[in-house]
Amino acid sequence: MNEIAIEVAIIAILISLASSLVSKKVTNQKRMKEIKDRISDFQKKYNEAKKSNDQEAISRLEKEQSEVTALSLEMMKGSFKPMLYTFVPIIVIFFLLNQRYAGTGNIVDVPMIGELGWFWWYFIIAIITGLCFEAVYKLLTRERK
Repeated sequence: MNEIAIEVAIIAILISLASSLVSKKVTNQKRMKEIKDRISDFQKKYNEAKKSNDQEAISRLEKEQSEVTALSLEMMKGSFKPMLYTFVPIIVIFFLLNQRYAGTGNIVDVPMIGELGWFWWYFIIAIITGLCFEAVYKLLTRERK
């Protein structure tokens, strides 16, 4: 692996870590989990009522639909909140990365995928590390409970 691939990987890891930390800091994780559980519970009950053709339950659940829609909107707003803090810095960083690595061509050869330029290498590393950070966060918060 060449130096450029290592640089891009380190930058991707750092940005992914920073984004994850900002997301956890500015989002009310407990409230997001409550909303997610409530929506999931509603969907499960609604699907069961539809399967069993229970008109009374369907009617009752349809009255709850507006509350669930409001919760979905609240959850969406909560998930966009971290972008207020990360969007502009990430755009600036991408501009700088593009200035630095635009003419480098393919920087890494990934088995079963092939040769990748800096952007796709960054993208793969950022996705993988983001998922890893999320899994570690879930494990750490589960142990505290």
